[in-house]
Amino acid sequence: MSKFKKALLCSIAPMLVAGMLGVTTQAVASGERLYGRFTKDNELYAPRDYREWVFIGASVTPNDMNDGAAAFPEFHNVYIDPGSYAHWKKTGEFRSGTVIVKELASIGTKEAPSGHGYFQGEYGGIAAMVKDAKRYADKPGNWAYFGFSADSRHGAIQEESACSACHQQNAAQDQVFTQFYPVLRAAKP
Repeated sequence: MSKFKKALLCSIAPMLVAGMLGVTTQAVASGERLYGRFTKDNELYAPRDYREWVFIGASVTPNDMNDGAAAFPEFHNVYIDPGSYAHWKKTGEFRSGTVIVKELASIGTKEAPSGHGYFQGEYGGIAAMVKDAKRYADKPGNWAYFGFSADSRHGAIQEESACSACHQQNAAQDQVFTQFYPVLRAAKP
């Protein structure tokens, strides 16, 4: 095989693989690491290896502190993709392509050898938000929110009233609750 053919094959092979997987080729062709993979309908595939991303914080809103009716009565462990975290540290902004994953875990026991408190129980799934100026140009702030059922390979885009409205009204910066994530606050330039 000639050097030209090898070079051509090496340059288009990643795009062919991405196309077969239903992944956008723009980031693959530029050499950027992909953290968000999408269906042809712009729904997010369940992110892989998100626990290896940057952990930015956790919260819990237990029923017993919310008159028995917390909106989200579980732990939320929150991660941001490493490329977007690096961008955040340089600019203090969330770039187009940012993926933030919220892992859900039940409230387990309230007692541990260290004392009384709230301790995580069982894994309950994930939710995610993605900022993408091209894919979600019609969404407020270019953010789309995804819910994943236990057996789904990709998340359905949530109605704006389900997530976006609360994020728009209450998040400290660009629909992200940075006020609850000390890791982001400490890294912001």
